[in-house]
Amino acid sequence: MLPTRHPGIFLVETTDFFYPLINDPYLMGKVACANVLSDLYAMGIVHVDNMLLLLGISKELNDAQKKVVIPLILEGFRDLAEEAGVTINGGQTVVNPWITIGGVATSVCTK
Repeated sequence: MLPTRHPGIFLVETTDFFYPLINDPYLMGKVACANVLSDLYAMGIVHVDNMLLLLGISKELNDAQKKVVIPLILEGFRDLAEEAGVTINGGQTVVNPWITIGGVATSVCTK
């Protein structure tokens, strides 16, 4: 919980990412989004103001695999965010030796 320059207003933010735990890319996107949101929920935050999506695309995937796997991961992440009432307004995509998926969740609140 970080104080802002505005009296009584705080910024609560978390960043989390991890490697795929399951073989279903859509479900993996949902799990990743839930994992990021759960950090704020664990702190008692019930309204999340913004999310950023962090995606590492494996350089080992061929083009055909990328065309299937990446859209499914993104769709799962977006669907869970929408279900939670959160918008995704940006993020970062990089090429890695492996796939990583995660995000940043932010809430502006009073104490």
